[in-house]
Amino acid sequence: MSTLEKKREGVEFVPVVGGGSSGAAWWALLLGVVLPAIAIGFEISTGMCAGVFFDPLPTVWHTAAVSLVPIANFLVWLCLRNGRTAGLRRLAFAHGAAMAVAGIYTLLFLPLLPVAILALLLYLMGALAMAPLAGFASGVVLGRRIATKAGAAVYWRPFRVGVIVSILALLVLDVPSAATRLGLQWATSSDAIVRQRGITLLRTLGDEEQLLRLCYDVSGRPRGLLSALVLLGGNVLDSPGQGGLATSPADVREIYYRVTGLSFNAKPAPHNQRAWARFDDFAFDVDHGAAVVGGRIKGLTIASSRLDGSVSADDGVAYLEWTFEFHNTSLVDREARLQLALPPGGVVSRATLWVNGDEREAAYGGRAEVRAAYQRVAVQQRRDPLLVTTKGADRVLVQAFPVARSGGTIKIKLGITAPLDISEAAKSKLALPAIVDRNFSFPSDLSHSVWIEADHGLSSSATALTASELGNQRFRLQGALSDNDLAQPRLTISAARNAAATSVYARIEDGHLIRQDESTGVTIEAPAALMLVVDGSTGMKPVVSDIVAALEAIPSGRRVGAIIAADPLQMIEPRPWSDDQRTAIIRLLQSHTYVGGEDNAPALTQALQILEREKTASLLWMHASQPINFRASSAQLEQAGSRLARLPSVTLYSIEPGPNELLPDAAWTWAARSLPRSASAAADLSGFLEREFSAKPSRTLVRTEVQPDASVRKGSEHIVRLWAKDRILQLMLENSEGNRKTAVDLAVQYRLVTPVSGAVVLETKQQFDEAKLTPVSKATVPTIPEPSEWALMMVSFGAFLWLVWMRRRSITGSL
Repeated sequence: MSTLEKKREGVEFVPVVGGGSSGAAWWALLLGVVLPAIAIGFEISTGMCAGVFFDPLPTVWHTAAVSLVPIANFLVWLCLRNGRTAGLRRLAFAHGAAMAVAGIYTLLFLPLLPVAILALLLYLMGALAMAPLAGFASGVVLGRRIATKAGAAVYWRPFRVGVIVSILALLVLDVPSAATRLGLQWATSSDAIVRQRGITLLRTLGDEEQLLRLCYDVSGRPRGLLSALVLLGGNVLDSPGQGGLATSPADVREIYYRVTGLSFNAKPAPHNQRAWARFDDFAFDVDHGAAVVGGRIKGLTIASSRLDGSVSADDGVAYLEWTFEFHNTSLVDREARLQLALPPGGVVSRATLWVNGDEREAAYGGRAEVRAAYQRVAVQQRRDPLLVTTKGADRVLVQAFPVARSGGTIKIKLGITAPLDISEAAKSKLALPAIVDRNFSFPSDLSHSVWIEADHGLSSSATALTASELGNQRFRLQGALSDNDLAQPRLTISAARNAAATSVYARIEDGHLIRQDESTGVTIEAPAALMLVVDGSTGMKPVVSDIVAALEAIPSGRRVGAIIAADPLQMIEPRPWSDDQRTAIIRLLQSHTYVGGEDNAPALTQALQILEREKTASLLWMHASQPINFRASSAQLEQAGSRLARLPSVTLYSIEPGPNELLPDAAWTWAARSLPRSASAAADLSGFLEREFSAKPSRTLVRTEVQPDASVRKGSEHIVRLWAKDRILQLMLENSEGNRKTAVDLAVQYRLVTPVSGAVVLETKQQFDEAKLTPVSKATVPTIPEPSEWALMMVSFGAFLWLVWMRRRSITGSL
């Protein structure tokens, strides 16, 4: 092969002037090959930079691009060392691509170089942050030397092509990250058009994982040149009010909901899973002590869960105790937070925290007082408290601190008093409570252990629960349920009941009685108008057909309207129900594109204003998870609720587990009815509409205070707790100035967690004294088995007397 042919093939023998070592120095091998290779391997195995600063290797393609730097440098060094090149043009192209990568990463690491220099003086770790600069500088020197020996025209032309191709490839890889950054800038704009443009960009090109990371920490650095340019432009070039990055995790969480329609904590937090992930253990919990569940905490898990219960079907009440134990493997103390959906009409009547192995009962007080006590101990003193407060209709927020670091645990117990649904004469139903929001992880191999007993036969649709008869008129439902089994859809159990047991009495502390009557003759007036408010978020898409099917239950002539909660609102005014009105509402439901997360507050505000003129009205809000309280629109909703002359009855139907942060903390929302979702949304909604418009007498339990009477049948003391809960709500709805204190006093007297009261467990008597709170005595709290423990005690005492009599008889016979 001639010399010309060899050049055309890119193969040439080049003499090394002055020996091999002068063309390819060992320092170039060390700085340009060894150091970058060590840095890449260290980051892949430990994730140190990703855990502390930013992720330089977010994808396998980024890893391959960065790995090209030591590989190309080594090949060039080897060619200089041997004095011979093979495939020079291909090598020049690869080297140009590698130098572009090294140059871009040098710019990205430039802000870290001062820290790296300082770290280099103390530890060798600082050298790793200098690897991009070392690889780039060494590569430039090696490239100049081989270009000099092989000929500049032969080498630099493919080198420049490699640089261009590499930059373009890195820009393409960085598009999702840059789109996320740019979308965040636009989404926080004060201009509605720009804001919607940002949401659209995030939905189409954004990186959902990066957006989720920013929900926990907005200080994340850009991953590439394009996102760095976007970040620089957003900070420097944008006009005030026209854009800018989200300034807090709360801002990004709102944007995440708008983009995905999900609560950011519905997915596991994107913690670093590599060896250096221990840095994540020190991440600050920005939601510590706040009245929200917040983000998932790494290392915080639920270690055990047991749900015990006792059902008295004839008394129409149930008492449940849910015991949780949390475990923390991170290196700092953590706060466990969860939101529970209670059975409809239920109330928390006991709260217990284990302190040093002992059960400590809660103290009950005004909502503000117990939260202040918790803040003082949990946040300022970092000691042992438990706080339970309401979180909207039939929901409570539970906070416990600390789950001690490095394997520590904390154990709590909540007691729940709940009324039974007796819509059928010989059958009662109970929707079990469920976790709808949490900041801890739920191990896949862990389940809720359920054990419920009753005085009549029990049944459930859950195959994991086994029903059995114990004898002596005792029945049991037992088994283990996954978290999903318990929450989606809400699990309901049934208990047979004596249809003739229509009245029962329970004694209150002043000697009077609460009489609970089963009322079957009262016909509830059907509402003059019904407004359907349908969440326009993506979570509603699977149930649109169910909603359409449920509309068949609306009788002709009833005035019904509908609103799709979207931007802009889509509405049909209430009109008498007819084929035309039905067709119009169905077309509205089916034509909407359910995507992302929508602010439902404007739709609810509009519905309240429309229904104000109706003497009797009903509002049915069908919604997915509502994790965001949009401050501006929520203020308008709160204003409407407090200023309108007449408000409708409100029913909440959540089609999936999740938080509801939208409704204001006001009496009219406390009185809202919750409609738990069963297996079929169509059946749930059809049943609700039939009951709402039916002229049939309803079957309900009515509790009233009466004079003492020794001859009446005594029932469960939980009847009194339910009466007190209803009375507290009635006092607040009357909106009298002195009623709040009366309501708080009543809640404290009967030890209930209500919208005006809460429960807190502190560690020491001094802490209780400082908060001016008194923990309740264990002798006064409800326990399991309840509410039929007296019947069991009588049976046991009878059995004991029988044994004594039999023993005496046998002794007498032997004599």
